[in-house]
Amino acid sequence: MQTNQNFFLPEYIQDFKCIGKDCIDSCCVGWNIKIDKATYKKYKNSTNKEIKSISQKSLIKDDLKSNINYGKLVNENNCCPFLTKEKLCNAFKLMGQQSLSIGCSTYPREITTFDKIGFISGSLSCPEIARLCLSKRNLNIKTLKKKKLPNIFNSHNVFSLQTKKKLSDKKLRFVEEVFSKINDNSTIFKTLKRIIISYDKINSSESSINNFSKSENEKIKKKLLHTDANILATFCFSKLVDRSKLGSQSSNGLADSKGEFRDSRFRKICKKSAFKSDYLFSPKTTFVEQFTNIYNTKFQKFRKENDFIFKNYFINEFLKNIDSIMNSKNSLNNFIRSIVFFITLTDFLLVCQLFEDNKKLTISSYVEVLSAVLKSINHSSKATHELINLFRKLDKNNLSKRLVALY
Repeated sequence: MQTNQNFFLPEYIQDFKCIGKDCIDSCCVGWNIKIDKATYKKYKNSTNKEIKSISQKSLIKDDLKSNINYGKLVNENNCCPFLTKEKLCNAFKLMGQQSLSIGCSTYPREITTFDKIGFISGSLSCPEIARLCLSKRNLNIKTLKKKKLPNIFNSHNVFSLQTKKKLSDKKLRFVEEVFSKINDNSTIFKTLKRIIISYDKINSSESSINNFSKSENEKIKKKLLHTDANILATFCFSKLVDRSKLGSQSSNGLADSKGEFRDSRFRKICKKSAFKSDYLFSPKTTFVEQFTNIYNTKFQKFRKENDFIFKNYFINEFLKNIDSIMNSKNSLNNFIRSIVFFITLTDFLLVCQLFEDNKKLTISSYVEVLSAVLKSINHSSKATHELINLFRKLDKNNLSKRLVALY
């Protein structure tokens, strides 16, 4: 990687520090950790007895054609086998920072480079990254050289996705236009529409945006609230333990499709939302009516007052997905559709919790739920693809209608 490269990055990235055992979650929980080829050999041949013992038992080959995903650590009780009781990494403790795999050294940073230009973002599945990103009003995008970013490039194992194509001047101007639009006073709804129109222009495509009147927007949104509430309730609550167990607070967790217990942040939030809304014990029509009323009377005000959360989420994910967005004509629309879906899912879970009379929604609670949603679902490309295709059918593949969810 060239030292004179300019990197675009949201300013919060420079403030990030892993908070380790104080984190509400752990990046070592819930995933099978991928291990690059060099680290695989280092662990397997380690002279440290503890490292070698864990590696012999839990480190297996996964993708022999990939240097980055050559091996993986098989979870023990849904955790990386190197995770200690103090929620710290034993490999780091015993062998130092440079012993970490490329994936572990890089997370939660996401780095993409085009020739002399690079883009850095964070993975919002990390609660601390999510807090720094989503809680910051007036998030600015900086341009800095690599030597000015020691806290990001602090290991020789930090991975950067090297794109094959250069970023043309026309596309770079579009990217800078996105940065400008995201910081104006428009709502996220209007901002995304303007960005799509600009993107269609640089690709010489017919505009994919339909403009509806205010009354039409209201009708579309009402219909979306009804259909989305039903679909998301089924998705979020159908895999909870059965009704008889739901009444007991002593339940050990939530059963997944294999009958195993998983107690991820997302599952805990689903369970809490089901309890607060009394969904499993109420007629569906009653639930949807109450959901719509609470959304309009409690949640909508929060959304309007904290629109910056959604702008920050968009710009972070835009930087993260810059390669695919720039190299495919349809990718921006697909990307925005996924953004709207994850916002809609997060909104749904929080509105359910607002069924409780005295419950107040805070920025922190929104950040926590969105981060949990992204960790559990966005990292499963299959689940994300299936869900977004379902919503595509509901709005008849009309992105303009789906955007009205943010109206």
